[in-house]
Amino acid sequence: MSKKLLVLLSVLLCVMCVQTVWADPVEDKIKEIFPDVKPDSVKESPIKGLYEVVKGNEIVYFDPVTGYLIFGEIVSPKEKKSITADRKRQLREVKLKNIPLDKALKIGNGKKTVVEFTDPDCPFCRKVGAYLATRSDVTRYVFLFPIPQLHPKAAEKAKYILCSADKKKALEDVMAGKHDNDTLELCSDPKVDELLKEHKTVGDGAGVTGTPLLIIEGTFVDGANMPLIEKLLSDDKTATEPKDEQPRK
Repeated sequence: MSKKLLVLLSVLLCVMCVQTVWADPVEDKIKEIFPDVKPDSVKESPIKGLYEVVKGNEIVYFDPVTGYLIFGEIVSPKEKKSITADRKRQLREVKLKNIPLDKALKIGNGKKTVVEFTDPDCPFCRKVGAYLATRSDVTRYVFLFPIPQLHPKAAEKAKYILCSADKKKALEDVMAGKHDNDTLELCSDPKVDELLKEHKTVGDGAGVTGTPLLIIEGTFVDGANMPLIEKLLSDDKTATEPKDEQPRK
């Protein structure tokens, strides 16, 4: 066999090896390099060779050639707008459509819809809850999302609410702090435990990582951003939207 033919075969074999390596799914490369990252989805981004990685409410980008994860936003050169922000809105709209409202505590019959993820011991949740309780023009769908790492008694209070015959009053009393120093009597109904787990699952699916998180007329509000909450519930849609996020826990 001639040297030229040997060289040619060697080149072809190298090309085949490279193609085989890079034919593996991009998800596999991410898992190999970043085993702690478990993406919800991976797809090509508007930039050739760069992949969009979605995890919860966050979007990062992955370069399979270098193995780099890139945190930041892609801005369209023509429209001068953030493509990343648009994608986040799209993803949240999908999550909103998939929220099973029949699992929530329904409070009120107003024309404006508020989906609410709340921790019974979160002070910012209590602030938001107290405000919403004063409005007769809203229908609240409340999902209990206790965060025991921050509030050790929150899960117990959430279960107390779901155990109660009058869940609306129990929620209002708990959020008002009326049971903060009480020893609560909890039911042993397995359906209550299952419902509380379902509330947690719904929150995880909606990308909840802190409370309160609200969805007001289709718009997500992170934290107790009272000016924004009031604006979204106002009939005056010409008001300027506040941009500062308020604390959440």
